Amino acid sequence: MDHPAHSGSDPEPTTSEPHIRLVTSAPVGETSKVTPADDSLVGSYRRLADVFHDLLSEQSLDSLLVRIADTLAEIVPYEALHIYEADEPKRELIPALVRSEWAEQNERFPFGVGITGWAVDNREPVLANQAHLDPRVRFVPGTPVDPEALIVVPLVARGVLKGTLNVYRIGEDASFTEQEFELAKRFGDAAALALDNAHIRARLEHQAQTDSLTGLYNHGYFHERLRHELTLASSAHAGVALVMIDIDDFKKVNDVYGHAIGDQVLAELADVLRRTVRSTDVLCRIGGEEFAVIVPAGETKDPVALATRVAQRLGEVEFEVAGRIAVSIGIAHGPEHAANPRELIACAEAAMMTAKARGKNQVVLFDESANERPDVLTEREDIRSIAHLKMLQSLGAKLNR
Repeated sequence: MDHPAHSGSDPEPTTSEPHIRLVTSAPVGETSKVTPADDSLVGSYRRLADVFHDLLSEQSLDSLLVRIADTLAEIVPYEALHIYEADEPKRELIPALVRSEWAEQNERFPFGVGITGWAVDNREPVLANQAHLDPRVRFVPGTPVDPEALIVVPLVARGVLKGTLNVYRIGEDASFTEQEFELAKRFGDAAALALDNAHIRARLEHQAQTDSLTGLYNHGYFHERLRHELTLASSAHAGVALVMIDIDDFKKVNDVYGHAIGDQVLAELADVLRRTVRSTDVLCRIGGEEFAVIVPAGETKDPVALATRVAQRLGEVEFEVAGRIAVSIGIAHGPEHAANPRELIACAEAAMMTAKARGKNQVVLFDESANERPDVLTEREDIRSIAHLKMLQSLGAKLNR
């Protein structure tokens, strides 16, 4: 498992806060194949002093991993590199960035396996200048057994294992010096802290975009993403579909069973929606019992079929305590029905209110011939349109049946 040929695939994401798979492979620069002379060690230590500031300047995990790989090549040149992320609950190491000839074969593997697994279990860096002969080594079947030198540095920050940093030199005479081993360990300390900081930042960003009850994207992210998708659609001369979903008679659920059961229904419904929409769709809870699906440009072949499938799936579910529920769904197309987010939302909501007026548990596509184009009344993101008000006035009696 310690050969640079060893392989892997990305982990399955969780529904709440997934491991972020960033880079699976990247080329190794020619400069990383040159072993530094002794008189360059002073320069390497000086460079090391600037490393932490450089690593902290990266704003994403993706760019940070690349910066780690590039910067380490300046300090301790290598011929192959693996950075693994640790999944402590599963006791697995997951490839985050791989630079080697055998990058496609890189795979996740358990703690305790091979030299890398030993380093993780013991929280101890390893220098193995004849790694291929080390009794702890484990090779991936079907990959060549090349002579190699290996440094493994467990990445530990605030007492928590973040992953490992592995660097390799290949060949009969390949080796790392004790000074390079020390440099790699010090670099690993800085890299671990930077990775910890990046994970904290990513977690906070995830929380800021996520509805705490359902785990779906929230109201703020919905508006930001819809604006983004409309901009992309305009540039590509494509379309965006917006599907608005509202639970019928949800107030009765709260009144009869209480808000705790109401919250349970919302969470269960969100799970059904998550399993029903496509991976390219953007599913959000935008408030109360109202949900939205943004169907991005290039994916808008048949949002009516998607909405119908959602309604059917929800109608088949027997919710614990509350029983079966129904939804009214409205659909609008941008820029066909509206070119800006507020107006497109108003069009989709007008269609949704039409579905309720027609008896609920229906899917309605916005129709300009049947509904006055909505005008924005306020600057609030959750605006209602004049079309809504007129429709409610004329069809109020039907809504109360």
